Amino acid sequence: MLPGKALKCHKCIAANENDCNKQGSHSCPQYADACSTITAPNSIIKSCSYKSFCEQARHGGSGAATLRCCFSDDCNGAPRGSRNGGGATALHPPSLLATALLGKLLLSCL
Repeated sequence: MLPGKALKCHKCIAANENDCNKQGSHSCPQYADACSTITAPNSIIKSCSYKSFCEQARHGGSGAATLRCCFSDDCNGAPRGSRNGGGATALHPPSLLATALLGKLLLSCL
């Protein structure tokens, strides 16, 4: 990403990947440096995020949801081959709730 250029990420809350991707891509706040996808049974949240948040979530362990972070424009959109990604991280159920609330907060602020 070029200095001064905002990262673009897909942002959505939906029941499945297809419905989520239909909501499109948006410019992130200047300080966002990652795109995230949180997947749980019957729900998916995509948003702008932070590398530090992604790294902290990796310490979560196993759970019902996964978090995937990536670091290039629209990398959390519809799958199209290889991406600049950070891998999936399983989240504990309390982490899922906190992450879902953070996702909703991020989406409402952007």
